[in-house]
Amino acid sequence: MSTPQQRIHDATRRLLDLLEHGESLTPEAIELRSELAEATAEAGHLDDAYYQVEELLKDARREHGPEHESVARARAAVEAVRAIGFRAQG
Repeated sequence: MSTPQQRIHDATRRLLDLLEHGESLTPEAIELRSELAEATAEAGHLDDAYYQVEELLKDARREHGPEHESVARARAAVEAVRAIGFRAQG
């Protein structure tokens, strides 16, 4: 299993490839942004992770509407980051 730092590196690299082609809000980009936020939280950077998922959810809703599967994935990332934050507190 990869470390959070490796996951951050991999997701960032793949996301940058998409961004070069103007694909910041595609379902694939939403998935990568979700992975990046979750790995960021697991690496202990909770403030950054909370910011990432908040922006991700706003972007996904604006681009795809409230019922799209990408919005569901963004919501799942919000919940995952919150769960990681709760574990870190306890």
